[in-house]
Amino acid sequence: MTGATVGEVLAALERRFPGVEQRLRDEQGRVRPYVNIFANDEDIRFLRGLETPVKDGDEITIVPALAGG
Repeated sequence: MTGATVGEVLAALERRFPGVEQRLRDEQGRVRPYVNIFANDEDIRFLRGLETPVKDGDEITIVPALAGG
């Protein structure tokens, strides 16, 4: 996927796989609380969120939070 930010990469992912973005973002466009997104092993919540810049070769990882007992 291509894009200058994590948000742009997610938009490109949505174009390729329609419906995926609604599972990752809420109605206001924010990352859902149970979804963790990492840019090069760094949680984007502690960076610039969806505005976190990315460049060619960076790795974005999407991990759903798991709960249970």
